[in-house]
This record gives sequence, structure tokens and C-alpha cells, in this order.
Amino acid sequence: MPRLRYPKKDIVKFIIKEALQKKKARSQTELVNLLKEKLRKGDRNYTISGERLRKIATDTPEIRIRIHTKHGSVPKRCPSCSKGLRKLYSKNLSGKNILVGLRCSRCSYRGHENKWVPMRYEFELAHEG
Repeated sequence: MPRLRYPKKDIVKFIIKEALQKKKARSQTELVNLLKEKLRKGDRNYTISGERLRKIATDTPEIRIRIHTKHGSVPKRCPSCSKGLRKLYSKNLSGKNILVGLRCSRCSYRGHENKWVPMRYEFELAHEG
């Protein structure tokens, strides 16, 4: 059985941008399948995981990622890119601080209204202007 190979980060960035030229990817799985298809045209043994793809896309300024969240427990680190999160608080009527949101400074993750867990990612090229 042939040994799987992992493409370099620059190759993945190039192919993500190329793939998103035609249409946006409505899920991480859709983008992974599209990339695997394009990567394997160059080398049949290339593969990539969804997590690695997402982290490379996060580091690519030309790519916009939209993260849909669902109810779940409050994460300690960003569930999308593993960086620390900034907590956003508001005071209730009795003066008590209440957690109302989470924001990542690295990627587009935003948690709010008790929806903290990523459920779906959408990827598209960021339009300039």
C-alpha cells in the first residue's frame, strides 16, 4: 500500500484559493474533498485532514471563514484554531457580570447567546474593496 503524503502549506494555500475561485465551500468536508481531488491530480498519495486545512485557511488572509455555532459548553481555547479567547461580559440588573460572548483574535470564531461549539464552517475568497 502506498504511503500517504502531506502537501506543504504553500501548496495547500494555493489550491484552496484556486478551488474557491469558482464557488464558496459550504462545509469543511466539502472543501476537504475538493482539495483532495485537486491534490491527487499532482500526486495520488497526497491527503489532508479537515483540521489542518482549516488552520491553513485561517492563516490565509484572502480566505474568509464563517463559523456557525450551536449550544454547548464554553471552550477554554478557540475551537477553530486553538488560540486563546477574549471573553465579553455584560452586567445584569443586579450588577453581576454575565458572559455574553467569546471572540478569537486570530480567526473569525465568535461565540454568543450560549452557542459556543462550531457546527459548520463556510469558506470563500475575501473580496477586496
